[in-house]
Amino acid sequence: MIFVAVAACRSASGDAAIAPETITFAFGGDVMFGRFIEGGFSPIEAEKHPPFDTVAPLLQAADLALVNLETPVMAEPPPTSAWGTRMRFVATPDRLATLAAAGVDVVSLANNHHYDLRTAGVAETPGHCASAGLTVIGAARTEPALRVETLTARGRRIGAIAVSTVRNGDQREGEPLLPHAMPRDLARAVTPLVTAASADHDLVMVVVHWGIEYADAPSKWQIDAAHAFVDAGADLVIGSHPHVLQGIERYKGALIAYSLGNFLFDNTVVTPRQTGVLTVTVDGAGCQNARFSPAFVSRYPEHHVVAAPGKRGRIVRDRVRTLSAARPLRTTWVDDGDALILASACPGKP
Repeated sequence: MIFVAVAACRSASGDAAIAPETITFAFGGDVMFGRFIEGGFSPIEAEKHPPFDTVAPLLQAADLALVNLETPVMAEPPPTSAWGTRMRFVATPDRLATLAAAGVDVVSLANNHHYDLRTAGVAETPGHCASAGLTVIGAARTEPALRVETLTARGRRIGAIAVSTVRNGDQREGEPLLPHAMPRDLARAVTPLVTAASADHDLVMVVVHWGIEYADAPSKWQIDAAHAFVDAGADLVIGSHPHVLQGIERYKGALIAYSLGNFLFDNTVVTPRQTGVLTVTVDGAGCQNARFSPAFVSRYPEHHVVAAPGKRGRIVRDRVRTLSAARPLRTTWVDDGDALILASACPGKP
């Protein structure tokens, strides 16, 4: 999976002209484009009302931008859900293409909605992503379910490990395997992969779908697992699933985003609508600085992400800053005009 940088690289603090060995990442949270409801399908008509325009500059400025794609993709979705529940999602290729148009490069499919359209959805989704110009990590496949996938940006190899601790229903015999681990097994299953990836990659990130929905803070097992990943050599741990923003921790020079919340979703009540873009710049020595740019999910005229600079984003900044500073994360983000910033730290340092 190869990426070519298409924009001048900038540091997370906004400084221009950084060294060629430096990589800038941009991360968003969960993305879906509609769900089945009683009587049929309720879409987010993203192809009619582009949903990412106001945050696209943040995504396009990165060498590699990644979100969690919380939906299968089918060219001709069924008219009703085979599961008989509104908690099943689907997207069409035209809607998916709005992600790539906004600057997203990579999507993770390792989440509990991968099987919402059963085998047909599992089979179709990676091809539609590729056709849209999106690279996939964490797709269901035969063996091995958990693996290191290699991305390349600015000539550097990035090892990505995508995993979910939640799934809708049990794994069916003979079906492609979701990259899945039970919470109690997560650290034990993933840490050896991080160690292996560290040996032949310049950077390693774990992209993990986990935790309790709508919880303000991660559980202890999540913190323990994330720390184990960093101890084994991970540079970034990027979490999703709770549908709300949680604290972002600096641990031994690495960055752990326990949940980046919803990036595009049909839930626009007060807390789930709070979102943003996490930008992380990593230099040739592995030292990182970070910036969190707040945004909201709005539902008019169609569901879309709205950048929230200045006073408009205060509620989002306050949430991230407060939850990050609380025990046991103890990470101090500071205001920088429209955003929050975290000063540079290097591997092995708190």
